Parts: sequence; structure tokens; C-alpha cells
Amino acid sequence: MLASVVLVSACSGPKAPETPAAPAAFTIPLNPNTNGVLESRSARITLGKGPQAYSADVAMTPSWWVASDGFKIVWFSGMSQTKRYFQFSGETPGEAARPKLLKSPEEAVREVKVAFDGGPPVAVRPEATRAVFKPPPGAKAVTSVEIAFGPADAPGLYAWKSPSP
Repeated sequence: MLASVVLVSACSGPKAPETPAAPAAFTIPLNPNTNGVLESRSARITLGKGPQAYSADVAMTPSWWVASDGFKIVWFSGMSQTKRYFQFSGETPGEAARPKLLKSPEEAVREVKVAFDGGPPVAVRPEATRAVFKPPPGAKAVTSVEIAFGPADAPGLYAWKSPSP
């Protein structure tokens, strides 16, 4: 019996390497009355030039909602919640030097784009602290979200979408 166990294990050889799983596709099903939070994304935001320039890594974590009036991306729900949506790190020269534009970061969102079912993105200018999109008839899912944030002349781009093949 022992000899057969040794023989079987000796013949099995090394396992073939496993193929890594493909990254998950980004989709938000357009199921009525659902909501969630997008994963945090970060960009380096710089205002000004030279030694007086301010820069910081700004992470953004917006919410999404599927409601009767459309698909919404939201990045504000009251002053006490601002840190939930925007997190600053690596500030140079420091938090005390944070420009007015970024002291109320919910006001620095420039543009939001959303694609439905893999189609081309649709852009909207934010309405205060949200962007509302009317899905095309028959749309099943949001397949990408892009948000431009920061100074008008050089905003950072935050993207949630499936990896390119």
C-alpha cells in the first residue's frame, strides 16, 4: 500500500501554473431604488506654480443612487460628511495653506461622465453636489464613471471603469 502511494505522488508531477483571474468588469446595475459607494480613487491636485504652489493627494469616494428621476453620483451630504467623500494627504506646504477652492472640496467637481451599457460617456456639469443622468431607454447598467475635480485649468481625473483588454 505504501509503495502505491509513493508511486502515485511521484507520477503526479508539478501542477501547471494557474491563470490569474481577469479583473472584474465595472458595472452598476440600474435596479430601481438602489445605492452604494464607489471605491476610493486618488489624484494629485496642484494649484499654483513654483515654491508657493500647493499640492495634495486627494482621494474621492462618491456615492451613487438609482432613483425614479435617474442615476445620480453624489459627493456631499452635509458639512459633517465632507471627510467621508474627500480625504487629503501629502499636503505641501501643509493643511494651513489649503486654497479656498479645496476648503470646500464639494464645490471643485468640474464635470461628471457616465457610460451606460458600454456606450460612449455622457457628460454633465454638476448640479451643486450631485450629477444626475437620465439613462437611455432599455439601459441595464452603468459601465463607467469619470469625475474631473480640482482647478479648472488642470483638474484631476478620477475614473471607475473596466480595465482595457
